[in-house]
Amino acid sequence: MDTLDPDEQAFWQLCNELNPRSSSMGSLSGTRSPSADAGSSYAPSAMEVDMGVSFEQRTSFLSLPKTVKIKILEYAGLLRPCLIDIVSECARSNSTFCGRSPMRETAGSWTTFVDKACTHPRLPTALFQTSRAVRDEIGSMFFSLNRFSATLYRRSDFCKFRESTLWSIEHLKYLHIDLGPSDRRFLKLYGGIHRTIMKMWVAFCDLAAVKMPSLTHFSLKCRVKDLEVAHRLMCAMYQFPSLAQCAIHLNQYQENDIRAVVKRSCWRLTNNLGDRPPFPFLQLPKEVQLLILEQLLINRPDPYIVASECPTGLVTLQDRRRQRPTLYPLTCCGTCSPLRAMCFCHARQTAFSTTCSCFSSPTPYFLVSRGFYEDACRVFFSKNNFAFTDEDPELIMRLLHYIPTSSSMQIRHLTFKFPLTFRSPSRTAHRVEDAALLSWSVLRRFIREHFDISRLSITVIDLGTKCYGNGATPNRNKYLRKLLRAFADLRGLRDFRVYLADERPYERDAERAVLGIACHGRSKPSYMPFIGQKHLNT
Repeated sequence: MDTLDPDEQAFWQLCNELNPRSSSMGSLSGTRSPSADAGSSYAPSAMEVDMGVSFEQRTSFLSLPKTVKIKILEYAGLLRPCLIDIVSECARSNSTFCGRSPMRETAGSWTTFVDKACTHPRLPTALFQTSRAVRDEIGSMFFSLNRFSATLYRRSDFCKFRESTLWSIEHLKYLHIDLGPSDRRFLKLYGGIHRTIMKMWVAFCDLAAVKMPSLTHFSLKCRVKDLEVAHRLMCAMYQFPSLAQCAIHLNQYQENDIRAVVKRSCWRLTNNLGDRPPFPFLQLPKEVQLLILEQLLINRPDPYIVASECPTGLVTLQDRRRQRPTLYPLTCCGTCSPLRAMCFCHARQTAFSTTCSCFSSPTPYFLVSRGFYEDACRVFFSKNNFAFTDEDPELIMRLLHYIPTSSSMQIRHLTFKFPLTFRSPSRTAHRVEDAALLSWSVLRRFIREHFDISRLSITVIDLGTKCYGNGATPNRNKYLRKLLRAFADLRGLRDFRVYLADERPYERDAERAVLGIACHGRSKPSYMPFIGQKHLNT
């Protein structure tokens, strides 16, 4: 016969792959083999023989590649991007979509990455009853690829968790536990429900030690304010399997004694507590050492800055040990939870996470050696942008006094952010304004004497006023004009930028008073640091 061109041959190959013919079909209807009867409807045609088409059995699910199986299970609904609550999964309604979003949401005193309530349909658990082979195959992927959570508030919750997972619990990798009394009281060493919860936790830890060898990502939430209770909880985890990531949350408020216990337990569970050979950092090339220091000291998320409007390398200078009201939420780094279940950042709560990337004090790096101190100081002070979030110049002076002159000379960026103020329409007294302007003059003199002006850039940001009258904003703007004009005694700055939420047209005049003709031709940004597009109506 005539030979087929490549396009036709590829077409016929695709048709036969989509509609394979089994060689055993003819034997079901007659005694003769279809291959022996040229007139049989099951006999291959001359075209198929010339093309060399092979006749094999139909492909089954178990023989598919793993990537294809995962796609099928995702389509069937057995693999989800959301947390699967094992205890409450049976009560899920049959919704057809999920409203989860990776956006940051306010949760208590934190603004954090948290998943919304999952509205996926129920898990199609009937697929596990297809056959024993299919159950073993998809069960391992189901428990190793999904992220699970369990609320253990009563003994029945633990029994339900154990019965529903014991058949393939050895493949479980991601697990978040919410432990405690059902009325969300603090766990104590009392009788009744407290004793039941503690026994249930010990039983869970024994189950994890024996039946969960694949568990690598674990997080725990439990309300605890007594040090002895924290010791009991952490000691029960002594036989836990080795983890890759661990996070524990015990209190919404800061308890330094309890946090030390939690931190040590997390490091022990991830095998980071024992003695290890020292890393040969000093033997690396100097360029590699500086790159490592930049990763450690720069671009660390500051929990006191809104992440959506936070530029890279911005660090706020403030008293971080001061207890602040929950009116102003902190920002989660988004990396502290191994399962994205909740926030485990340590800034304002008794929690610790081995994956948290929040900014922390660089003091330990400064105490290694003299050479390490010089490199760390140069990287930390020259690469970061230091921001003051308070309008009080005396407080700013107290914070700057702790920085040695050798380090302040390396600072390249300073930001003064005046917070949103609630002001009455009445005019502020002249004496208070004069005292504030005098304090600012002292601060500017300190900057001239202890900073390298020719390499320093200063940014002033005023978030404006919030009041119910019409007289507060004009009075506030008059005071800011006096203050910004006085910055003219810092002539020689590398850069000077002003952002005024209530008086945008005056920004250019204030910059021109310090930079002169150097600010001509600069484009005016369409955003405002710390608040983004808010208040920008001009």
